[in-house]
Amino acid sequence: MSTPSIRTAPKSKISIPQDQRVRSNRRLNLDIKLPLMVIFLLSLAFFVSTFLSIQATQTALIDTLKSELSAQTASKAEVLRSHLVWTRGVAIDLAATAETINYDEDSIRKIIYNTLTHNEQIFASTIAYEPYQFKPDLLYWAPYYTRVPNNELLKFVQLGNPEYDYFKWDWYTLPKGTLKPVLSPPYFDFGGGNIWMVTWSAPFFDEVGNFKGVATSDIAFSQIQEIINKIQVGKKGYAFLLDSKGVILGIGENAGGYYEIMSDSMLTATYSVKAKGWTELITAMLKGGEGFTEAIDPQGKSVFVAYIPVGLNTGWSLALAFPQDELFQKASSPQNTLIFYAVLIVLIFGGILYLLTRSITQPLRRLTLYASQLSAEKLHLIGGKLKEPIQIHTGDELEDLAEAFNKMSGDLAYTLETLEEKVADRARSLERRSLELEIIAEVAREITIIHDLNTLLNVSANLIRERFKYYHVGIFLIDERGEFAILRAASSVAAHQMLEQNYKLKVGQEGLVGNVTRTGQAHIALDVGTDAIHFQNPFLPETHSEIALPLRSRSMTIGALDIQADVQSAFSEQDVKVFQLLADQLSAAIENAQLVQQVEGTFTELNNAYRLQTQSVWQSTINHYKRPSYEYDGIQVRDVPRQLPKDLLKQLENGDPIIIKENETQKDNRAKTTLMVPIMVLNQVIGVIGLEQESPDYTWTDQEISIVQAAANRAGITLENARLLEESQRRAVKERAIFDATARIGSALNIGNILQATAEEIERILGNSEVILQINNDNATSTNEN
Repeated sequence: MSTPSIRTAPKSKISIPQDQRVRSNRRLNLDIKLPLMVIFLLSLAFFVSTFLSIQATQTALIDTLKSELSAQTASKAEVLRSHLVWTRGVAIDLAATAETINYDEDSIRKIIYNTLTHNEQIFASTIAYEPYQFKPDLLYWAPYYTRVPNNELLKFVQLGNPEYDYFKWDWYTLPKGTLKPVLSPPYFDFGGGNIWMVTWSAPFFDEVGNFKGVATSDIAFSQIQEIINKIQVGKKGYAFLLDSKGVILGIGENAGGYYEIMSDSMLTATYSVKAKGWTELITAMLKGGEGFTEAIDPQGKSVFVAYIPVGLNTGWSLALAFPQDELFQKASSPQNTLIFYAVLIVLIFGGILYLLTRSITQPLRRLTLYASQLSAEKLHLIGGKLKEPIQIHTGDELEDLAEAFNKMSGDLAYTLETLEEKVADRARSLERRSLELEIIAEVAREITIIHDLNTLLNVSANLIRERFKYYHVGIFLIDERGEFAILRAASSVAAHQMLEQNYKLKVGQEGLVGNVTRTGQAHIALDVGTDAIHFQNPFLPETHSEIALPLRSRSMTIGALDIQADVQSAFSEQDVKVFQLLADQLSAAIENAQLVQQVEGTFTELNNAYRLQTQSVWQSTINHYKRPSYEYDGIQVRDVPRQLPKDLLKQLENGDPIIIKENETQKDNRAKTTLMVPIMVLNQVIGVIGLEQESPDYTWTDQEISIVQAAANRAGITLENARLLEESQRRAVKERAIFDATARIGSALNIGNILQATAEEIERILGNSEVILQINNDNATSTNEN
């Protein structure tokens, strides 16, 4: 492949920045990165496929092992069952023989002897009779032949003696209780064979069907253990046999550890810190379950285990454990070979890809070098360089990239030429928006403190026109019926005339304001002469553009803000967002002002109601006393008839104390000065405290006035509390009287008693009154009228 030609400046004129040279030394080039990426992807794909292949192989191996190991377990369990069934048949045959004929002692011993001679699997045997069943004078009778360990000789023992009371042993009591052949639990036969054994016991009966005794065939448990030890489970696997309590009856040599056969329990082994899943396995076996599982044995070996119950009511369970590493070892060699060849292929393809990549990356590197030269220069110095085209002739996408770069260079040169102008326009636009927002914030601050609606509207219109320098600003509010938008405030040369004539526009029909109050959407007319919605206002002939914005309160349009300019295109879509903020602030201020007016009106009404109620209540209280005025002359307190002038009470209504100076021309011919302090309850004057000084020149100090005011306040509170207490007591007496009356009336049982009790209670409560109770009777009335 030919190397593309690139026309650039001479090398002597090219300067590469120092940081660019350092960065190029640190980065990873594309001709290296691309092969590495492909190698990585190939390796990833290989490892994924290998992993999936290994998983599939392992799954297939496990499935195969499960089938084979389960079949082997069932087969070995069947061997155990066959051995047990065969020995059970020997015991049944002996029982049948003993039941058929009444043999003498020698005949019975000979039968047992011959049975052992012809059945090598039987370790010992006996025919044990019930007390006095063999001979009337013999309590025990159980001739017993056993093999001598490691010797073919047979040994005779008479089990029937007080030291060996066979009537209590399991091999005798179990068949006697069930009347069926029974396999005894494993036991150590002291005095007999002196080995671990199990015994098949078959009952036999007399002529009338009564239990007469049992015939046994003993199995040396070493035979069972030998069967377990001979079971081959792979190369390192093992088998083990448990009874119903978890005792180890037999276990293979490969199990590891130390187990005492017939003594140790596999349940104890489950507590090993290395075991995992072993407890669940042993529990399932003791429950008589059958299955296949994965576990870690007490020695920490990962195994697959197949288990099955032996049956025959033995409670035994057989398990075969196969090591996992032995299973997966068979598949490891082909997998290693596959990995080796895959790595070799990846390396070969990576080298070829590296050579192909260099033919692509060389033009890219040169193109990058030229681009870095331009980017390293200052923008105001590269205008001429941007106009020089880059020439690459490769006939592929790299040539297209060079043409795209040339186009980009031309666009960049044009952008640099117009950049300063665009930046200036953008700066002016941002400055204008910032100024508008500052003005809106200033207007919002000033109008939010105004609570009078008319003042708020007028100030808002004037501020908006003054700050933004527009031709006309008007604020419209919709009337209560929702028919017209009425001009409530305006700022322009014609504002006074429009307000005097109660200027209004039909909602939804006239002008931008009518449209905005109907739709709730802002509207701009850049040229009112061509806008179909604009309404020609004779008061504003200089209007050339207009914007109307809705005033909204709680999702309802309550009016409109109308702004008009004397130039065309004075507004833009951006102005809608800016001035809508101002309209929303104005709407909130209008709503607040209306709420303030409502609250003030409600407060005034409540205050008047409280005032009238207080006056009425205390007037009634005062009238209850004949002389509500008292005087203290320094010696005693006495009531005096005195009525304060109305003009004096008028002066005391605001709650402030007043000072009255009198001269000698008055009726008492004494010159004096009087301090009058009102007693207030709920902002109402209910009394006055007056203090007199005979000297007309006496000056009341602030401390004296404060003390009297404090006394007046305390007196007002105390008087109000006393009045409320009296009122509560009267109400309580009244309610008690009503309660007693209603209780007596309610206790009456007929109409006559009810009427009589009602009349008596009313007369008792009201005093000397004549009480008349009349029941309305329409029939009686009609009769009297006729």
